[in-house]
This record gives sequence, C-alpha cells and structure tokens, in this order.
Amino acid sequence: MSRAADPDRDTLRWRMLLLGTVSHVIGAGGQYAINTLAPFYQTDLGLSRAQIGMFFTAFYLGMAALSFAAGWLADRFGVRSITLAGHLALGLTVAAAALAPSFVWAFAIFFFAGLGYSFLNPASTRGVMEWFTREERATAMGIKQTGVPIGGVLTAVVAPSLVLIVGWRGAFAGLGAVNLVFGFLFSSLWREPIDAPHIVNPHASAPPPRAPQAPFRARDLLSLSFGTALMLIGQMALITYVPLYLKETRGLSPYWASQALALTQLGGMIGRIGWGVVSDRLFHGARKIVLLLVGFLSTAITLGLGFLGGGGSLWTVLPLIFLAGVCLVGYQGVSYALTAEIAGQGRTGAALGLLITFNSVGTIVGTPLFGYLVDVTGSYADAWIALAGVIFAGILAMLFFLEEPRTRAETAV
Repeated sequence: MSRAADPDRDTLRWRMLLLGTVSHVIGAGGQYAINTLAPFYQTDLGLSRAQIGMFFTAFYLGMAALSFAAGWLADRFGVRSITLAGHLALGLTVAAAALAPSFVWAFAIFFFAGLGYSFLNPASTRGVMEWFTREERATAMGIKQTGVPIGGVLTAVVAPSLVLIVGWRGAFAGLGAVNLVFGFLFSSLWREPIDAPHIVNPHASAPPPRAPQAPFRARDLLSLSFGTALMLIGQMALITYVPLYLKETRGLSPYWASQALALTQLGGMIGRIGWGVVSDRLFHGARKIVLLLVGFLSTAITLGLGFLGGGGSLWTVLPLIFLAGVCLVGYQGVSYALTAEIAGQGRTGAALGLLITFNSVGTIVGTPLFGYLVDVTGSYADAWIALAGVIFAGILAMLFFLEEPRTRAETAV
C-alpha cells in the first residue's frame, strides 16, 4: 500500500501536522514578544530604535550559531527529542527576559532564546518530509509555517492586554512558561512514521532500504539561501518596526500600534497556505517561480510604503501592511519545501539548518540597519525604499543562479 493510500497514515499525518503547527505557534509567541512588547519596554530600558533592532540581531545570532547543528541533530535523533529541547530552552530564556534590567542583559537573553528556537524549524520540516509526498509538500509546509504568524497574531493581540494586567515583565514570564509546558505535551503526543529513514520497523525482518541519495546541489542551496536571506531582512524589518512606524508616523498609541501588527501576521497566515497551494496546484510543484512572484510583489509593496513615508491616511497604510504580510511573511513554506527537495529527505534537517544560518546572518545585519537609517534620517521613507532594493537583489540572485529539482528522482524521496 502506498504512503498516500494508507488510511491510518493519512489520518495520523494530519494530526502530526497540526501538532507541528501548534509548536510554531507557541515558539513564535516567544520570538515575537521582542517586537510586540517593544513600545512598552523601550522607555523603561531607555532604548533607541536601533537597539530594539539589535534584539532581533541577538535572536538571529543564536539561530545562526546553532541552526546547522540543530538540523544535523534532527536528522540523527528525530523530531520528538529535538522539538522538546527547543521548547525547553526557549521557555527558560524568554521567562528570564522578565528580569532584564538593561540592554546588555536583554541582548544576552534573546541570544540564548535564538539558540533554543533554532531547534524548531529543522525538526518540524523533517517531520513534514517524512509524513507528506512531494505533490502536497509545499501546502503542508505552508500550513505548518502558518504557526509562526498565528503565534505573531496571538502575541500581538494577547500580549498588550497581558501587559495591562501584569506588566511587560509578567508578559515575558507567561510566554516562557507556555513554551515549557508545551514542550512536554509535544513529546508525549508526537509519533514517527514507521518508514522514517532513521526508524526501523520492529515487525520487519530487516530494516527498510533507504532511497538513494541524490548528488548534493550546493550551488542551488546557496543561491536559495542567499536570496531568501535578503527577503527575510524585509520580513524582519516589517514585523520589528511596524508598531513603531505606526506609533511615530500615524500617532497610534503603543497598545493600538502593537495590535495593528496582527494585520501583518494575518496576511502571513494567508500567504503561507496560499502560496503553498499556488505552488502545488497552479504550478504543479514548481517552487522557484512562486518565490520570484512573491519577491517582485514584495518589492513593489515596500516601495509603496517608502513613497507614502509619513503621509497618506491610516486606511492607505493598513492594506499595504497586510499585503506585505501576505508576501514577506507568507513565502517561507515554499522556500522550506524547496530546500528539502534540493537536499533530499535524509539531509533535510542539515540543509534547512544551513539555509536558516544564512537567513539569520542577513537578519543580524539588516534589521538594526533599518532602524539605524530611520534614526539617522528621521524618516521611514528612505529606509523602506532601501529595503525594496535589498529584496530585489535577492530575487535577482534566485532568478539567475537557482535551478530547482524537476523530477522525483532528483529529490531522492
């Protein structure tokens, strides 16, 4: 019986996909607390815009430092144990942010939080590779990745309200505790498919043969990593500075500026599923053309924000912020599916770890640089226009140097 035709497997794989999605929801709550709560802790800690951007730099420094190793560990030890380790580390560090007395303390804490978060993506992506076939993989990957913007939406809605009750320190502590509890819940519920490459069927007389590995496509993986690293600069600048942008240019209160970030994350939720369906159904499994389309749209939208600057009504800005979320937050399910297909199932974790390392380096530099441009010029317009140029450069890199696998044999799954 084929993988797709097994009714028991069909039911279980959707349960595992839901569990992986919830893992990202919970993990993203810790990550996006950094920017969602920024309008609240900025004054208390005496921080500039560039320093707030440096917190995401710290987070992605942690991810860059450990992502490749985390991917290798996911390939070696499986989804359950690596996801548990990620949630425990992330929970402890996010809770410790509640004690931050200064920029230096918070920077160090968010670095260690990035170390913990680096375990989640390689593990969950390997889970999708094991449970789903190529014909539905981008859609499944997109569904799984909606957990990140869902977590962002929930954080944007819940965290500011939580601040009104327990303060921003209590909000960090609560988000950390949720990660700790969920880590153990995930560990108790996760199941590996019986034909996973690192799982031996106890009822079989011999281990199932592994599919032959395709040659490692280093140039394509590096091209994809470089291009998406520049796109991720756009994503992180967007979600880091939207609350401050709306507060400073449209006069919104810190509460409503943080709430408006939910609109961007809602767009990301729609984009992550929508672009996956477009890739699987409309383009019959092609990934590159979808990434190029998303990139060109992202460039145009970011230019639109730049030309508006501090002008235009709030009702002009909000649709652009939503569409930016659809594109700049919504593309990652497709890029992760392509990464896994370039590498092959047995190398999924390590390949995604490499891509995340490249992406993290881009974010480390790009996010605070956006804030620095605003600090220096006193205007968001030049920063948005410069960001559009960065995104366009990433699209050109993928257009000219990336060649995606075309056949099932090339992907070795």
